[in-house]
Amino acid sequence: MAGPRLIERTGERAKTTQWDVFEYIEADQLRSWSRADRIGPRLAAEIGVDGERIDPGRIYALDVELWHPGFAELARQKMAELDALINDSRTERERLSDRFVGDLLAIARVSVSGVKLDRLLNTPIIAEAELPEQPVFDAVAAAQVTPRDFPAPPPPPENGPRVCIIDSGITSNHPLLRANVGGEEAVLPATDNPTDMNGHGTHVGGIAVFGDIRACFADGTFSSPIRLFSARVLNDQNRFDDDRLIHTQMESAIELFRREPYDCRVFNLSLGSPDVVLNGANRRQTLWAEALDTLARKHKVLLVVSAGNNGNVYANTPADAERILQNYPQYLFDGDAGLSDPATAAIALTIGSLSQFAAPAVRVGAGAGDFVRAVAGVNEPSPFTRTGLGINGAIKPDLVQYGGNLLFEGFGDNVRRVRTENPNAGTSVMSFSHEPQDRPFAFRIGTSQATPAVSRMAALLWDRLDDTFDGELDPNLVRAVLANCAAVPDNAANRIAAINAADGVLRACGYGLPDAELALESGDRRVTLVAQGKIQVDTLLLYEIPIPTVLRTAPGRKKIIISLAFDPPVRRRRADYLGVEMGMHLFRGKTPQEIVAAYRSVTRDERRTAPKSLQSPFKCPLEPSAAQVETSTLQRREWAFTTTADRYGETYYLMVQARRNWATGEILDQDFGIAVTITADEPHLYNQVQQRVRARERVRRRV
Repeated sequence: MAGPRLIERTGERAKTTQWDVFEYIEADQLRSWSRADRIGPRLAAEIGVDGERIDPGRIYALDVELWHPGFAELARQKMAELDALINDSRTERERLSDRFVGDLLAIARVSVSGVKLDRLLNTPIIAEAELPEQPVFDAVAAAQVTPRDFPAPPPPPENGPRVCIIDSGITSNHPLLRANVGGEEAVLPATDNPTDMNGHGTHVGGIAVFGDIRACFADGTFSSPIRLFSARVLNDQNRFDDDRLIHTQMESAIELFRREPYDCRVFNLSLGSPDVVLNGANRRQTLWAEALDTLARKHKVLLVVSAGNNGNVYANTPADAERILQNYPQYLFDGDAGLSDPATAAIALTIGSLSQFAAPAVRVGAGAGDFVRAVAGVNEPSPFTRTGLGINGAIKPDLVQYGGNLLFEGFGDNVRRVRTENPNAGTSVMSFSHEPQDRPFAFRIGTSQATPAVSRMAALLWDRLDDTFDGELDPNLVRAVLANCAAVPDNAANRIAAINAADGVLRACGYGLPDAELALESGDRRVTLVAQGKIQVDTLLLYEIPIPTVLRTAPGRKKIIISLAFDPPVRRRRADYLGVEMGMHLFRGKTPQEIVAAYRSVTRDERRTAPKSLQSPFKCPLEPSAAQVETSTLQRREWAFTTTADRYGETYYLMVQARRNWATGEILDQDFGIAVTITADEPHLYNQVQQRVRARERVRRRV
């Protein structure tokens, strides 16, 4: 790529013209679009990367995309060329069954023999031929089942993990849900009826209890240790009542279910305003989000909130739908796709959405052969998800989960075609209907459906960690472990990095999709160390991280993942929203005395980046950088490496520090939780680290 033209005399860039685009093209890198380029990935798996395994006698159903010349009329001419090619010496089963020609897209659904496919792949007007995504979910069959078709779910343990949803209430007598309902209350001035009148809360509650209900449906059994509690805060119109502050209702609900006999510590809020928080005129935290942060800190609870949904992706015209399909995922970073209230809450876990499926439900009848395309691919950000960053550049959303997808589809003849972006049972999130007498299951999309899956995981993790510590478990530790077991799927990372490599992945996916199994278990090749406690403000703590020889010398890729969570005082009227900030660095090749002495010799501001004497190679290059995460109350950083020199020893030191922003002098210390995960291909890693930790604990007890 050559870049903009420079003025030879001054060396400055010349003014841009419409023809400067040619300055970016290097002729020696140009090549013709080849036969192999026209074969989509799924089709290539069937016929080979160059079509060498095409079966001449087979009929291939394909989506064929044409090169769009920029004008709809010219695109229609190309579509006519494709139609003529299909009809040339057409066999009985060959046909062009559906087509769409718009301002940006020209695509057709065709059925052709292997012989004709071979010709298509050499045709210049074709950009790509691909096998359609195959429907696997039968929504009609799901609608015909009744709760009697499943064994009655067993009741969960009395003192097991629990989740409270603050929503529209639940249908507590749903046959597949009622065994897990622990209690319900209406936190509304106008009614004391806790029953769900519109279905949102019941749908959310089912996911909070069972997680992937589509998987439970496929297995034929529903069983969960989760006890579900419901605080109804929305009226029959699915809105907050006008005569009470949202803050008041939130506090009433959390205080009620935090106390006995409910004793809930994980609260799910799949609620939000449609308005973008961080627009050009407003860079401050909202009242609702500040209230949630204050309540989370005060009551020591974990609040899980949805990132919000971008309503602009629901098109009313074919042109709008085409624009959304073609502009995905770029529009995820537009100003109107930012987080909605209260998703910018700093201490709450904010959840964005990924697409789990990209194929419609099984279709029958006249429209079964219609062209349909998912906006997002599998494990890519949902088309409607909202993106960060948060207040003061905080990482938001923190995590992502599956919340559904949209399809570009339509019905009608080939002349009068209506195309819109639609949800579909095949690409939606399955859960329970609030009218089980009519239908036991329902299908919805949105970050509201992604959020309860994380709440469920948090409750399971809380229950597991609670047995590890003698005192009361800190919700900061649960947040830290959830972040440590998360990863951004490759599909999402690759799709976003192609258009926004700088910070796009963090803005859309946060720290990634948490893995329940990794959160709850260590393994031979993965060890997680956890700690919770208090740190005095404007001081630092050091933790020993065992790096046994077997880890340093093991072949293959190794990784150290560190997550830190804390719950500082907040104030929306301050430029720095957080009253206390925390940070961390990982050091090697230095003694604790050397690390402490280095920090004592520098000013408070210089401590943000670590003293010069502790820089590379002694400071491990954790990513993202400290500057990217330091305004977040949940910070996940990692370092991947292959080998490390023996001169750094078998112990690294994790430095955690707390810095006062505007917090008053009465605030002397800060609660926090931290998780460190070490992974390697070495099968004996767990035993090696366990022996080191146990030996160290024995020494401490003797001292």
